[in-house]
Amino acid sequence: MKSRFPLRFSSSPVALKLGCFLMFFLLSVIAGADLLAPYDPLLQNPSIRLQAPTSSHLLGTDQFGRDLLSRLIYGGRTTLGASFLALFTALLLGVSAGLLSGYCGGIVDAVLTRILDVLMAFPFMVFAIIVTALFGTGFIHLLFAIVSVWWVPFARLARSIALHCKEEPDILAALVLGAPNSIVIFRELFPRALPSALVLGTFELGSLILSVSALSFFGLGSKPPSPEWGAMLADSKAYFFHAPHLVLGPTLFIFLAVFSLNLIGEGLRDRLDPFEIPFF
Repeated sequence: MKSRFPLRFSSSPVALKLGCFLMFFLLSVIAGADLLAPYDPLLQNPSIRLQAPTSSHLLGTDQFGRDLLSRLIYGGRTTLGASFLALFTALLLGVSAGLLSGYCGGIVDAVLTRILDVLMAFPFMVFAIIVTALFGTGFIHLLFAIVSVWWVPFARLARSIALHCKEEPDILAALVLGAPNSIVIFRELFPRALPSALVLGTFELGSLILSVSALSFFGLGSKPPSPEWGAMLADSKAYFFHAPHLVLGPTLFIFLAVFSLNLIGEGLRDRLDPFEIPFF
């Protein structure tokens, strides 16, 4: 019997190993923030403000004398936490809606397709600004703005797979035997869409991290004094020439996170071998 998950575990790409190692390192550091962070990220000490890296402050201090390394470690919880939560919600919503649209067809497919077209044409940053203007800044509103747009690529991918697979013999056999539509969608079509959705998700997660950081950079994300990588970059721009170490820390962490996810995506694409079908 042919497996629903077309996996190939005969090779282990270097890109996948390196990406997993970097992401595991970042997540381990962030998860162990209470043990690894040398100082309270909110503790201010004006006497050492804008201090260059030293043995007591490995990455220096910011404009309020707060330890930069501690703020970077704790800030990763906000940036990566928001990105992972938004990705999970968008993937679940998008894949479910896309499978339902492609499988049912008719008016359901026509309506969802028009909704996807509208959301794809709407600039993400403009939508985020509208959401924050209506509801204010904050973590929940940031997630709402991201998920409202980011479920679209997963829905398009799942719809394509549903259109491609719903006429396969085993799907038709399940219908002839009296299987309800919900069973066909979530037990037959969902496993076929999941590998491709996971590959897409790893690439989208890198974009999500950049988007969360960008929104926080413009003041639309977490509220100060809570540490967040994008907000830390925004705070450092006024001191770029006087204290360049303020920029290097957040930039390095964002780069490592996005770079590791791109490597994981490349490796998963080779191993999962997702459906090579176009978006309809």
